[in-house]
Amino acid sequence: MKKKLLSICFALILTVGFLPSHAFALEADDPEVEAFLESIDWEVDDYEDHLEEYDYSLADFDDVTELGTPTTEEALDELLDEHDLTYDELDEQFREEELLLEDEEIMDSMVFMFIENVEIFIDLISTDDSGGPEAGSEDAFGSMEEEITDENLEALAQDYGFESIEELEEVFAAYEDSINNYTTLFEVENAAEYYVSTDESSDSEIDLEEEADSGQEEDIWNTNTDITADMFDTSFLTDDPVIDIYTMISIVITEALMDL
Repeated sequence: MKKKLLSICFALILTVGFLPSHAFALEADDPEVEAFLESIDWEVDDYEDHLEEYDYSLADFDDVTELGTPTTEEALDELLDEHDLTYDELDEQFREEELLLEDEEIMDSMVFMFIENVEIFIDLISTDDSGGPEAGSEDAFGSMEEEITDENLEALAQDYGFESIEELEEVFAAYEDSINNYTTLFEVENAAEYYVSTDESSDSEIDLEEEADSGQEEDIWNTNTDITADMFDTSFLTDDPVIDIYTMISIVITEALMDL
């Protein structure tokens, strides 16, 4: 599951690299930018120099919330000390998770130009020798690692309007699945959300079909227009590379979420 979560986060952060210039681009004399730089104790010229190292500028951002604290050797050393890691250990973990290119260093990666992004991934992949959450630290996944018990399954079933675990299991069985196929409550809840929402969508489609058969004179679904065919007449990719990139990233995120 951690691998899928990393894929989602990595795809989301990568979208920053393809953001087009906005009409309301940030400027150095923006009061919010000045306040932000003061809060992280950086001068505007030094900050712009840091962004330029990654072929960015303030004009590439339209909101101060998109900015972060620059990843410097000093900032990275402090973060490594906080997590009791060496640079080589972190580098090895990032490469195992395929977060770095073959010859790319952490500080050279556009994804990690802000130290907050480095910390996000450390929190996601930091584990002790037994493979569990880092010893002495708060579980980065929280309820994602909660084990399945009769008590929390009963509560989950009630949350979705079922009177018993057995009724919830019947929903899973309808999709040739079983609660027993999952190891954490988080996984069961995600599956239940998908199955229940799918059932509700199916019910809505049935209602629409019944309305279509009710004899209404003007029924767009019974016209000669083949809507499904029209939707797939166009090719998957466009001539706009930006749109194509966002489409592919969206597919990666969607597939990862569906696998959770």
